[in-house]
Amino acid sequence: LISRTGIGQGYGTHIDDALIGGALGLRSDLSLTVFLSDPESYDGGELIIETASGEEDAKLPAGDAVLYPSTTLHRVAGVARGER
Repeated sequence: LISRTGIGQGYGTHIDDALIGGALGLRSDLSLTVFLSDPESYDGGELIIETASGEEDAKLPAGDAVLYPSTTLHRVAGVARGER
């Protein structure tokens, strides 16, 4: 899944579905967010992951990634400038 987030957009708090492909019965217990845009090219758009110690946010260089359990609550903060 590729998600493009523009000005005024974000992605609300959710977990990712571990079951992929419907009848195929594929399962993925890990989610991976790969950052494709230079963080200087947009404001906002942080990946926010809820952990036992509080919220952790990430806005990493293009090509960097965050790996987390698919059952972890997470969201994308609204973008104020540019495109994530």
